[in-house]
Amino acid sequence: MGYAFHKRMRFAVPLGLCAAVAVLTASAFADEGVKIGYINKMGEHPWFVAEVGGAKSKASQLGVTLMTQDVQFNADLTLTTFDTMVGDGVKAIAIVVPDKALGPVVAEKAAKAGIKLIAVDDDIYTSDKKMVPYIGMNAEAIGRQVGAEEARLYKSLGWDKFNDVRIGSIEDQKADTCMRRNRGAEAAFFEAVPNFDKKNIIHIPYDNPMESAIENVTTTLTANPDVKHWIFYSCNDDGVLGGVRATENQGIPSENVIGVGIDGSRSCGLFGEGKPTGFRGSMYIDSAKEGATAVELLYNSIKDSKPLPETTYVTADLITLDTFPKFRDKLCKK
Repeated sequence: MGYAFHKRMRFAVPLGLCAAVAVLTASAFADEGVKIGYINKMGEHPWFVAEVGGAKSKASQLGVTLMTQDVQFNADLTLTTFDTMVGDGVKAIAIVVPDKALGPVVAEKAAKAGIKLIAVDDDIYTSDKKMVPYIGMNAEAIGRQVGAEEARLYKSLGWDKFNDVRIGSIEDQKADTCMRRNRGAEAAFFEAVPNFDKKNIIHIPYDNPMESAIENVTTTLTANPDVKHWIFYSCNDDGVLGGVRATENQGIPSENVIGVGIDGSRSCGLFGEGKPTGFRGSMYIDSAKEGATAVELLYNSIKDSKPLPETTYVTADLITLDTFPKFRDKLCKK
């Protein structure tokens, strides 16, 4: 989330979807010379709803035409959509790839078509290992924020006196961005708590949706019945919330769980009722700003013929039960 949301790619292109590319025309006065495409991988997720919404809003402000498509982790549809947008005359594409292995392919397609390309959320590279211009999180840095906050909670709650604390590192092991977030969390935690035994980390694979995390963490809890205190980190809110939900299902009280997510997408539902939860916080990124910034960078590059910046990082704010009220209006829009 990320933000890097990844699950198994599906390669069969659903019939008719290629023709379903949504087109937003900014206004009757749109600059027909500037048409931009926006491809995302998980359109129904709150993160991407906000991200694409931000892109559409910025496109409207700038007076350009924006084509959008949710490819639902489908690699074939991603490439077909890319070609469709190029054929429809876009001068730039922002893309959230369903798999980083597609990076060299889309980079080559963009180069051949002579269009601008920017990667959002997940960084990608050309076939000769050059980074495609990227906007999103600094994966390791935001992971370190998570690890530092969990270490702070570990100490403040007095968990150092317990011998049954385990860390559940919930990992989308196929997604490099996700793994960098987890590695950052681990590094920061052990810098703050150097005496914690690394043998007490359990690496739990999942394929990104919350349901996968619930299932795999439940298996881990069943295999470790004597562990009464759990710390979870993952690459997004869904991974951590899946871990927390698994502990709830197993009857482990919320005060015995520390989970800190990344992206803030589940904060409204989790903190909106004001009840304590093992999900202690989330590093919130305003994905709408990512979408808007991607469109603005592409537009300015088209208009001014300037190179896109290699990296544009967004910063994170920690949302907790206590700080949630100041984020409520932004996170709980219907």
